Amino acid sequence: MKIDEKAIDSMIRRAVAAMKVASERSTKDAYRATERRLYALPDIRAKLEDDRETLTEVKEHGVRSRSHSVTRFLKSGIRLTPEEALSAVVMDLEAEIAASEHEIDIMERALAVISDDEYYSTVTWKYIERLTDAQIAEKIHCDASTVWRNRKRLIQRLSVRLYGAEAVR
Repeated sequence: MKIDEKAIDSMIRRAVAAMKVASERSTKDAYRATERRLYALPDIRAKLEDDRETLTEVKEHGVRSRSHSVTRFLKSGIRLTPEEALSAVVMDLEAEIAASEHEIDIMERALAVISDDEYYSTVTWKYIERLTDAQIAEKIHCDASTVWRNRKRLIQRLSVRLYGAEAVR
């Protein structure tokens, strides 16, 4: 059996190139996912408060008969008693609340890791308060490129905290 060293060398080079592209994509994906989670944090907090209010209202007054949350449980064709429907809606709301609380907890713990950095406020101002880099630069008396560079560094740290080694491959 004759070994074609050129073919093997070519296959190895292509495999290494493919791995390099895949790892760059993985790092970018983790970075973007971190940004999406940061942008969503204020909305998740607001939804959590809305869900808590809805849960309190449902527990005190029951579910409106035409409520979307009730019809969702009734579409399956299974007949539920009003008590079972109420219980299902309460359980669903409690699950949504728990998921939101979990996400907020994860993000707050990740943010705590970078909170001692002098550019920490660039992260909160950008993603939580939705300020532009120019507005942030004006607040901390530096150039917008300095804001961008340091925020990028911090987001990369957060990516590693949130996604582990996948964020650096």
